[in-house]
Amino acid sequence: MGALSPVQAAAPRYAAFMVDANTREVLYSNAPDELRHPASLTKMMTLYLTFDAVEAGRMRISDPVTVSAHAASQRPSRLGLKVGQSLSVDNAISVVAVKSCNDIAVALAEKLGGNEQSFVGLMNAKAMQLGMRNTHFDNASGLPDPANVTTARDLTILALALIHDHPRFYRYFGQRDYVWQNATMINHNHLLGKMAGLDGIKTGYTVDSGFTLAASAQRGNRRLVAVVLGEPSLVVRNRDAQNLLEAGFSVLDRRGVGQAVTVASVLPQTDHSALRLEPPVDQGASDEPDTPMPARRAVQRAAPDRHAPERHAHGRRDRARDRKAEKPAARHHDHHVAKSHEAAKKSSSHKRTRRHTS
Repeated sequence: MGALSPVQAAAPRYAAFMVDANTREVLYSNAPDELRHPASLTKMMTLYLTFDAVEAGRMRISDPVTVSAHAASQRPSRLGLKVGQSLSVDNAISVVAVKSCNDIAVALAEKLGGNEQSFVGLMNAKAMQLGMRNTHFDNASGLPDPANVTTARDLTILALALIHDHPRFYRYFGQRDYVWQNATMINHNHLLGKMAGLDGIKTGYTVDSGFTLAASAQRGNRRLVAVVLGEPSLVVRNRDAQNLLEAGFSVLDRRGVGQAVTVASVLPQTDHSALRLEPPVDQGASDEPDTPMPARRAVQRAAPDRHAPERHAHGRRDRARDRKAEKPAARHHDHHVAKSHEAAKKSSSHKRTRRHTS
């Protein structure tokens, strides 16, 4: 696996992958194993480990998550709590899933790992355990870092794991909006409510990554998962993800009546420019303005059936045993993946202050 060059890091390129979630059949593939920056799709792993902790009884959904100075210092998108303020795990999950709040993603990481870097070790160990062979996480939020890399295939593996391993928590990703105190946060995934059956999962955007989306839709007993990376705009990202999923369902339907057809053969032909023309706006790993809408009502609204995960939580593994077993493997995985990016990190570190997002 070759290192990312500074040109590659500065000019994201299209990559896509789609599978049938039931059979795991690959329905579409385009540059599935080429390295890309995940942006806020990183938070899928942050939340996966949060769900693991609640399921195993190491954390309760009602526990407080306190914002540290490090968490509060994260670049937008942010919830904006001050140092020492807190919110429940339940609320933290929602604001990370819906608004992609970097400060709260880091606060969750610190609660689970003691500090963000220790949590990153857990992220990489879990990535290796899941089979994400070309992924290396370097932070819990997805904010720009040359060493924070993944692939379309690996992110699809993570999306499938979220759906399969944590079905009770997956509902957080389908919230079209979330009311926090006096503001309504609108989910950055604009396909929610616009495409039949679509119920998640996560969007992202940085200059290094382009516009990214992990999307899943279910119709009847069929579920598809599609990941698109390196898109030039939000509109193109949404178009391509929807086209992929619609083509996937069409192919499955046509196969059911005996037609031999592939997704590639029915997918509309599109151009995937690597460069964005939109004016830059500093928004961290968010892909939309960091301005919440006025609340429809002034009360805080939690996710539906907020205590269901806690009521059904069951112990899957002991945390101390997990960490002891995973640390050597995590170090090996980090070395295997991160060594490919050391040169890129050195080459591009002087440019990082010029990165912007829109």
